[in-house]
Amino acid sequence: MDKISNILCGKDLTEDAAAAIKDCKFVVTDSNLAALYPDLTRGAFVIPAGENSKRQSVLFKILSAMQKKRLKRSDKVCSVGGGVVSDITGFAAAVYMRGVNWINIPTSLLAMVDAGIGGKTAINFNGVKNLVGAFHLPERIVISAEFLKTLPEREWLDGAGELIKTCLLTEDAYNALKEKIGGLTAKDIDEVYPLVSLCVNIKNTVVKSDPTEKGLRKILNVGHTVGHALESIEKYALSHGEYVLKGMMTELAMCKDLVDERFYGEVIPLLLSFTSPPTADPKSVCIKSLSDKKNDADTISVMVPTSAGKVTEVKMRQDDYTERYAAAIKELAL
Repeated sequence: MDKISNILCGKDLTEDAAAAIKDCKFVVTDSNLAALYPDLTRGAFVIPAGENSKRQSVLFKILSAMQKKRLKRSDKVCSVGGGVVSDITGFAAAVYMRGVNWINIPTSLLAMVDAGIGGKTAINFNGVKNLVGAFHLPERIVISAEFLKTLPEREWLDGAGELIKTCLLTEDAYNALKEKIGGLTAKDIDEVYPLVSLCVNIKNTVVKSDPTEKGLRKILNVGHTVGHALESIEKYALSHGEYVLKGMMTELAMCKDLVDERFYGEVIPLLLSFTSPPTADPKSVCIKSLSDKKNDADTISVMVPTSAGKVTEVKMRQDDYTERYAAAIKELAL
């Protein structure tokens, strides 16, 4: 078991998760988790599983339920689930009575290594991913790899995208990823857990140094500029992590002239072993990318891992972005 700041991380922390839930007056989970863990989630407010729940109407249903429960500012809210549940629950906690404390229990691979850490909470709005949200750090996070035993195939792929992304951010994590990539592919929890622990440390370190994404935290957006655009265009047909995988390979190919040749030659085949290149047309991707909250004026910002442990921010004008994207998807399709 690892204790990292306010994060408790271990292979089986079922009892710790149950104790954290008991400490909260209001608990949110989704329909999948409620069916898989009825004892753990008994009495929780259940939202439909899936990205479609990250919207205004569901947020206000949660807030109404919190009010009906007569929550006070001294009470705590708990999220039990994947990234969708933590995003919307954390946002509800941020805005209810101008902020109540919350505890997060991430149950998916993606939430354990990324979405569940760092306090970025949000809902999707007017067709734009995470457009409305707040920074609201959880009081405590309990990460138990035991939950991964019931993770569906699609959710593994979802988490693999963010795990791979995070492992590109330091040289040690990248080497560990190459060593244990077979375990990730085989869904071997004993092999995956060390990677989860590394990712938790990396993200927590980045978040602590830049809690509101003004500087260093931008490196966590690797793969997300193109990835978010594809999500919106395809109406979330695939998991978020798979779009991050597609985004990473595309952004690497778009900026191939800046990327270490050996690193590029290793990472692109690795990403292609998990998913296929995108097919969305360049103009549509450019338009959606422009609406991303990371951009300024008419330039589009892309965070590119140019070698293991080194990320460079590349800003492109619309025409350059469109041309590079078109060339990238053509190269990746070969």
